[in-house]
Amino acid sequence: MTTQQLRELFLNFFEERGHLVRPSAPLLLHDDPTSFFTSAGMQPYMGAFRGQEEPPAPRVVSIQKCTRTGDIEGVGYLNRYHTFFEMLGNFSFGDYFKQGGIELAWEFVSDVLGLPLERLWFTVFTEDDEAEEIWHKHIGIPMERLRRIGREDNWWPKVRWEGPCGPCSEIFYDLGPERGCPGGCEVGCERCERYLELWNLVFQMYTEAEDGTLTPLPQPGIDTGMGLERLALVMQNKRFTAETDELFHILTRSLEQINQFRDQPYEYGRDEATDVGLRVIADHLRATAFLMADGVVPSNEGPGYVLRRLIRRGYRFGQQAGAQGPFLHEALPAVAEAMGSAYPEITTNIDYQQKVVQAEEERFASTLAQGIDLFEEIADQIRKSGETVIPGAQAFRLHDTHGVTIDITRDLAAEKGMTIDEAGFERAMQEQRERSRRQALGEYGSGLSSSSSSSSSSSSRLLKSTFVGYKLDITETKLLGILKENEEVQSAGEGEEVQVVLEETPFYAERGGQVGDTGVIEGPNGQFQVDNTVPRANVILHSGTVTEGEINEGEKVVAQVDEERRKAIQRHHTATHLLQAALRQFLGDHVRQSGSLVAPDRLRFDFTHHEAIGDETLEQIEDQVNAWILADLPVVCSEESLDEAKNKGIIALFGEKYDDVVRVVRVGEVSAELCGGTHCARSGEIGLLRITSESSIAAGIRRIEAVAGHAAFNRSRALEKILTTAAHELNCPPEELPTRLAGLQQQISEIEKQLQQARRMQAITNIPEIIEGTVPIGPANLITARIEQADDETLGSLADQLAATTPDSIVYLAGIKGDSTTLAVKVSEHLIPQGYHAGDIMAATAPLADGGGGGGPSFARGGGKASQLDEAFAGLRRYLEEQASQEDSE
Repeated sequence: MTTQQLRELFLNFFEERGHLVRPSAPLLLHDDPTSFFTSAGMQPYMGAFRGQEEPPAPRVVSIQKCTRTGDIEGVGYLNRYHTFFEMLGNFSFGDYFKQGGIELAWEFVSDVLGLPLERLWFTVFTEDDEAEEIWHKHIGIPMERLRRIGREDNWWPKVRWEGPCGPCSEIFYDLGPERGCPGGCEVGCERCERYLELWNLVFQMYTEAEDGTLTPLPQPGIDTGMGLERLALVMQNKRFTAETDELFHILTRSLEQINQFRDQPYEYGRDEATDVGLRVIADHLRATAFLMADGVVPSNEGPGYVLRRLIRRGYRFGQQAGAQGPFLHEALPAVAEAMGSAYPEITTNIDYQQKVVQAEEERFASTLAQGIDLFEEIADQIRKSGETVIPGAQAFRLHDTHGVTIDITRDLAAEKGMTIDEAGFERAMQEQRERSRRQALGEYGSGLSSSSSSSSSSSSRLLKSTFVGYKLDITETKLLGILKENEEVQSAGEGEEVQVVLEETPFYAERGGQVGDTGVIEGPNGQFQVDNTVPRANVILHSGTVTEGEINEGEKVVAQVDEERRKAIQRHHTATHLLQAALRQFLGDHVRQSGSLVAPDRLRFDFTHHEAIGDETLEQIEDQVNAWILADLPVVCSEESLDEAKNKGIIALFGEKYDDVVRVVRVGEVSAELCGGTHCARSGEIGLLRITSESSIAAGIRRIEAVAGHAAFNRSRALEKILTTAAHELNCPPEELPTRLAGLQQQISEIEKQLQQARRMQAITNIPEIIEGTVPIGPANLITARIEQADDETLGSLADQLAATTPDSIVYLAGIKGDSTTLAVKVSEHLIPQGYHAGDIMAATAPLADGGGGGGPSFARGGGKASQLDEAFAGLRRYLEEQASQEDSE
């Protein structure tokens, strides 16, 4: 039975029994501070189990895409671990409970899959008499095939958290005694591969406090999870999940690419160590394809760093299998070939994804050899000291300087029987994150991170704000609450900085890249200046200062948005939509938003693309956006079902979690996106767009900055003033400036050439004077000189001439420009066999001038600070005297 047939079998079984089939949620999470990725089938339904959200139906079934890296070290070695996997799950929200969940699981396992009872084992939580009774008395499972297991394996999750939890019942498949421990073992043994956990039935009953107190959920539910890869292993009778049909196709295609580097092609199954690497590559390549399909690109932070780790680890295993260069990108299409019918999203933009993966492989290849050499040095030093732990700071150095991810360092250490100081590495990583965070401060909204992300304030007393700002910029409303330093207060007086919650508000709260609104809230007894607006849970917080009188909880107020600022923001937001449409038109459909800023004075748009955009293409993109602006296209906002919007191909932010009903913003026929921001009524209101810069911010991510409306006009006028001023200074019309500047540059270049020639002639005329200062040191004649404004070519030519006029000479020259100096060393050929080496001389002396340099035996170059040349010349003499004394002693 193929893996695709298993997918269809599972979904059809539960759909026929009243379950709503739901699509997989995105892998990438945006609203969960604890995780980058969806890692469990129940994760999209967390709010429903808690009673905070309405479930999509009483019964639901799904196949959820998941990513976890906690078991990455077991991938390829053990038969059950993956970094990307598919979780088959059926869910009940207050519908059936333990008996219904167990009945459905047993029916599917026994009647549909036909798995024999003698290969199956069943576990229940130690204290769950009810579940055991259902399995034994209702289903008819013999007691000898039932086991009670404690919290470590039969309670989900294992660690206490504030989310839904409860006892589990698990179904295990016995792969046979030949896969078990010598002498036998029991269900739940983790030392061998005999007992494969196939299906976990979680009885969601409680939330659990840190002290272990259990609070019953509003209504209990069922959350089950069965790994599709494990089920395929059982049904296809394979030893490893990587040998099942879809994964083995990816493995085979990867091996084909590796074999192109090998003299003798390798066949899977001949060598266990090589096979392990191939299974790792298949897993990591599959995860790479799915992460990139969700919009992730390699980077040094967050989800992008996870992707980078996977690509680089896969690349290294490929090297060990015989690859001598990038190969993963060539094998990447195999994922779409194997799984594209189930997941159409991985079949698009493959060319772009291949280019990004290839660039990452090439970038890593350029530093990997140096990184491994450095690791060997570090490991040797540690082992000589009698230790076996790689310090965290050294592991971080490998990561930060050479791109050797912690996973690879962990692999390298394990190969030598060593470990890593993981805590020390995490400290170093955290310190780097803090440095990056401090450098990033100053962006819009950065000062509000604490208020916008906190969830512990008293605003959690179920206050709720309604946003009415799509239609209104002023409204009468009720002041529901006041927060000061995250604590609720009844009133606030003049000069106090607080946050205000309104029943209805026209103020847009910062989200989706659009900055929050500012404005004024007028009460009967005072005025409140709103400096920013941010979301928190179900409320909208207005941050600012009481500027007159006082404001009080419960009073009626008038909330008014700064209308001109809002309009400026709207122009930039609608312009951003048009910019993305133009980018996709000229660059390709692989362009996806990966970040944005929409402010009153500028916009910033980060997007997926693998190379710099040429000036001509940028002009075409800008021209197209302005053509759409001049066309005065209607901007229409509507609400539609999420499924309907997706079917129409409307652009969504990848990885974003959307409600079942979404807001769609259309600009004519050229742009349609899911968006909750505020916009112009027509594109003509934007006025003008000017692109100000295009740059790279990470591998595979480009950034465009632009201005629109008044900001674009002001920029154009400022640039025109600069041109007018420059034209006036050069006494020519502005349109002649390029020609006039080119002529001036040519004149300056000619003058500089003449000046350098004059300096060379002056230096040559000074040769007799320089030679007079020759100092014999041992067998060498040392010639030194300092020459003002001399360039590299002058120094080199002069050094050759001085060496030619003086036998057995060492010429050491310094060209001085301000406080910078260029150094040149020339060693006569006769001195080289005696141990004199120009590169060694430069390496010994340039650092004394706070510089560096190097070269070959006869000639070397360097540089440093002119103010420290005395130290360099003194060091030169000491070096040559030591060299001469060594010659004498020999």
